[in-house]
Amino acid sequence: MKRVALVDYGKLQLQNDWEGVKEMLPGTVKIDVTACSICGSDIALYRGKRDLKQERYFGHEFSGVVTDAGAGANGIKAGMRVASELSRTCGQCWNCLNGLQNYCKSMNDALIPGGFAEETLVLNTPDYSFISPLPDNIDDITASMLEPTNCAYHVARQADIKPGDSVLVFGMGTIGLVAAIILKSMGAGVVVGADNSAKRIEKVRSLGIIDVVNTSDDDWLDQVKEMCGNKGADVIVEATGVIPVLGNAFKAVRPGGKIVVASVYSGPANDLELLPILRKELAIVGAKGPYPHRKSDGSSASLEVLVNLQDDLRKLITVYDYKDSFQAFDDMMSGAAIKAVIKFKNV
Repeated sequence: MKRVALVDYGKLQLQNDWEGVKEMLPGTVKIDVTACSICGSDIALYRGKRDLKQERYFGHEFSGVVTDAGAGANGIKAGMRVASELSRTCGQCWNCLNGLQNYCKSMNDALIPGGFAEETLVLNTPDYSFISPLPDNIDDITASMLEPTNCAYHVARQADIKPGDSVLVFGMGTIGLVAAIILKSMGAGVVVGADNSAKRIEKVRSLGIIDVVNTSDDDWLDQVKEMCGNKGADVIVEATGVIPVLGNAFKAVRPGGKIVVASVYSGPANDLELLPILRKELAIVGAKGPYPHRKSDGSSASLEVLVNLQDDLRKLITVYDYKDSFQAFDDMMSGAAIKAVIKFKNV
């Protein structure tokens, strides 16, 4: 079997004779992986910004087919097409009872060894599950976007926009762009992207999904305000993880506006000026995904979003064969690819 293994920081290895999953673990199902997309957290692990010794999985955005359903919890059966997302939590712990289901359990316990392999184990019990069944009207490559769509949908819900609101999204990576697409579908009047990577900006503009400003331009703030009715953005999504960009968000948001923090920061924010929070009376909220977004019938609301918006979301994907995995990681880090998907099966 094939596997993309992270054997050390900055060192990937293509294991063409990997022995596969040796045995089922309690509460798991076995997935025959079709495709797995590269997340920013995978890049962080690759670059040494996360502790490799503490991570049990590599790759968590995947689609595939159930080959062993284990105890068959939640109606999962062998032969089902599925994709990864946080779909079920216990509903009984303090976090679940207070609307914080995304804190119910560590995702680190949900996958072994992860989606960058031809097969993986995934937790699926009555109390916690990290898979959702797929309908026939979405392909396996696009379905690998379910988990980041889940996270971006949580960002959009935290934004809680009103019809016609102007939205500025800092960071034209996957989460930023998917959130922008979702917010646009929710009725935002203006959605503007912001980034400082010329390569990424060119890529996003070529897609024709949203307008983008280059924050390297001296007049980027004037451009944003002109697009947002000369008052600043009603809502800002900060999806870069770069602390000074949060300072830019304080400048670009209107008085009384909202900033949704959708990224992970490292290190202290010693030079960040916080006075605008008071002077502009800003609301700042976090958006930690994934989150179990369920419809009244128990099905995945995130999956419905993915299916409905798949034409635009598919534009973000660049597909790589397993043998080209090194290039996929390089392109994600350089900005040449917005969402790299590594396929393990011909689809």
